[in-house]
This record gives sequence, C-alpha cells and structure tokens, in this order.
Amino acid sequence: MSQTITRKTGHFAWCALVALHLAEQDGQVKSDMQKNLFLMRWLATAKKQRRFDRDVTPDIDWLLQQGRTLGVRAKLPQKLDYLYRSCTGTLHEQSDLFRLTYAFESAKEA
Repeated sequence: MSQTITRKTGHFAWCALVALHLAEQDGQVKSDMQKNLFLMRWLATAKKQRRFDRDVTPDIDWLLQQGRTLGVRAKLPQKLDYLYRSCTGTLHEQSDLFRLTYAFESAKEA
C-alpha cells in the first residue's frame, strides 16, 4: 500500500473512532450492540455521501460486510483501532503481546 493510501485509510479510521467516542460521550452509545449499529450506520452514510477518497472504499466495504455477517462479533471498534494504528505507524510501538494477539484473532476469523 502506498503512503498516500495508507495516510487516507488512517484518516478514515481516525474519523470513525472519533465519531464513535463522541457518540459515547453524548450517551447515544452504551453497549457493544449499539457501537456496532452506530458504526454500521456511520460507515453506510460515509460511503453513500462519498466522504472519503475512493481509495478508502474497499476498507469501508470490508467493514460493512464484516458488520453485516458477524454482527457484534465483528468487533468493528477494535478493527478500526487496529487499522488506525497500523496506518499511523504506532502498531510497531505496540507490545509483542498486542501484535501476537491480533495475529491470532485475525487467523481465527479467517
């Protein structure tokens, strides 16, 4: 992935996480189910309104597909957090345990 696309994907993930945290602060989102529903609506709206560059569209489509098929088990906030960390370079600063745990979770889902 080129640095430009990586930067755009990181920005997209950051925006989604900020929107989720603002909704949590406002009291709109309290449970995992509500987080999933909020993110699904946010992602669908972002795609429909073309808020992000078309390079980010495959990421949005993948997250929407995950949310639709797995529901709450999709763990969309965690996936967005990982996407953000991996695109901003902070993933390398994470502990070995964090990276290993994510690798196991990804393998289990596949």
